Order: sequence, then C-alpha cells, then structure tokens
Amino acid sequence: AGEMKEVVVAAGSDPARGIVEGAVYLVGTGDPGVTATFLTLGSCYGGLLAVAAMACKLPPIGFSPASTAATASLPSDSAKIDDSSDALKKEVDSQTKADLTPESVQVTASEATKTPQFWLLLGVMAGNATAGLGIISSGKLLMSDCFSVTMPEVATPAVCALFVSALAGANTAGRLKWGLIGDRIGRRNTLLAFAVTSPACAMIPIVIAAAAGSPELGSSPLIAFVVLMIWIIACYGGLFAVMPAYVADLYGSSNAGAIMGRLLCGYSAAAIAGPGMLATLRSKGDWAAVEDLASKVDPSKFEATFGASPERLHELWEKKTVTIQNLLALVPPELGITDPTHTLYSNTFYLMSGILGVAAMCSFATRPLSRAMLESIAKSRKGRGA
Repeated sequence: AGEMKEVVVAAGSDPARGIVEGAVYLVGTGDPGVTATFLTLGSCYGGLLAVAAMACKLPPIGFSPASTAATASLPSDSAKIDDSSDALKKEVDSQTKADLTPESVQVTASEATKTPQFWLLLGVMAGNATAGLGIISSGKLLMSDCFSVTMPEVATPAVCALFVSALAGANTAGRLKWGLIGDRIGRRNTLLAFAVTSPACAMIPIVIAAAAGSPELGSSPLIAFVVLMIWIIACYGGLFAVMPAYVADLYGSSNAGAIMGRLLCGYSAAAIAGPGMLATLRSKGDWAAVEDLASKVDPSKFEATFGASPERLHELWEKKTVTIQNLLALVPPELGITDPTHTLYSNTFYLMSGILGVAAMCSFATRPLSRAMLESIAKSRKGRGA
C-alpha cells in the first residue's frame, strides 16, 4: 500500500488562474516563481536607482537661470531702492503687520501639527491612499475573482496581467497630469475632484453583479470596471502630485518638505490598512459563501468527498481543502446555485467608498490658515525669543 498524500484537484473555474482543469497537484510542490520575480524586480529597480543617482549633479558655483541673471543685472531699480531705503523699510514693516501670509510666516512642522488643517490633510492622505493601495496590491486577484467565472474567455491570465499594467500606467499618469491640473484650477479644487472616487467605488459591486446577472450586456460591465478602477488609481497617483504643493500653499514653502514627511504617516498607515482590509474582508466573504454552500450539501456526500464531517468545515476551509468551487460541484443542480465568487469584494468596495467619502469631507473642510492663526504663530515665536 502506498503512502497517502494531500493533493489539490483543479476545478472548472481555475484555468483562468493559469492551471490545467482536472489536473491533480501535490500540496507543497511546484515553483510559484516568487523568488525569481523579486530578484528580477530588485535588480532592475536597483540599476535604475544607480543610474539616476549618478545622473544627479549639483549646479556650478554661482549658477543661476538666464532669466534671473537678466533681472539681477538691471541697476536702475536698485538705485531707487537705496535712495529711499528708510521709507521702504517702514512701508514693508507696516505691510508685514497688516498682511501676514504663510509665505511670510513660514510655519514649521511642529507648528503645523497644532493646526486643524494638518489633521484634515492627514485624513485626505490616509483615506485616498487606503483605497489606492488596497486595489494596487490585489489588482490581478480582483480581476480574476470578479470575472473569471462570468467571463472566462475574456478574464484570462494575460488580460489580468494587462489590467495590472493598466493600473500602473494610471498611477503614473495621475502623478504627471494632476499636478498640471492643480496649477490651473487650484490644489484644493483638485483634491475635491478626487471625491468622485467615492461613488466610483460604490458602483463597482453593481457593475460586477451586472456582469454575473446580465450576460446580454457582453463585455460592457468589464469595461466599466476597468474604467472605474483606472480613475480611482489615477486619483491616488495625483494625490502625491498635488499634496506637496498644497502643503506649501498652506504653510509656506520653506518647511513644506518636513510637514509633508509627517503627513506621510497617514500613507504608512494606509499601506497597512488598505491591503489588510481587502484581504480580511475577502476572507470573511469567502468563509460566508463556503458556509452557505456547505449547508446545502448532503452531509454523507460531504464526508465521502472530503474525508471529514461537516462539523470540521472551518478547519478544512482554512487548509484550502474545501473551497467554493469544489462545494459547488456537490450542491444539487436543481437548487440553481451560482458561483458567488464575484460577490466576495462587495463589502470591501462599499467600505472603501465610505473611506473615500470621509477623505473628500476632509478636503472640503480644509481652508487656508486664518489671519488670527498666523498672528498666534508669530506671537508665540516672539514669546519664545525665536
């Protein structure tokens, strides 16, 4: 008698993930290619960084742009300024007292954290980044889970990989284009435009359900899904194009880098929360679907198939022995049960929509620093002898 070993049998919906239908795979065997992939990516990334670093040069001593040099060479205005320096000094002093601006005050990072604007911007950063990072981290899985069953001939491994590339392109385009748009319409208005990502996220489960429930729509739901995803990721990329300039507008340019560094704490939190939230909610959705399907399977048939009673369902599910696909094969056909895989992300997208809505409200609530606040900062510096 041979030794018993645990195996995985590919179900009908699995070929879209790149394996052969009906094939038997020994658990723990095979090479997923993760090591080779990351070695290749690391080598390419390190090489590009090295080339870019070597290309960065400091300007020659005394260098200035031609326009600046031309302006500095005009002597007539400087002579007039020297002739009336005392009068101008008094005028500048009076204007400084009358018109405090972020650029004249140059708010420091520690002072910025004491303003409500800083915490609102932190909410904008964390909210938009949570959705963006959650989608980017699971792009291929999202496309596969949502459309491999309803559109197996379209949602092939090649198309899923192309979708990931499209998300990367949207991220890059957002960083390049939104900055230019922000220069034209204003940074706050640009951040408000990102609010459209909230209803876009809420529409994604509807689009996915339409693909499953209305085959007559053809590939239209898939196209709508891709467009909505690209818009969300483009806005996520634009966040990093607009936010540094917006920080400089609010607090002055001198300390914008330090303030932006503190705001990136929101991005760090989003890097953990976004992918973690998506994985957790997907897992909960998968378990709920498995539990529901198992309740419709005859217990004796279940035990004969999996070698264990239905009472051990959770243990078998955690080991991936029991999945949605192999339970569907056991459910009586007369019940008309369809594959629920496309519904696994519904709660995730609704939650992301809410988070993006909160980020939009933070954007709307952000206003320039008031005169009173700037005066308070200036007075506190005098009190400290700064």
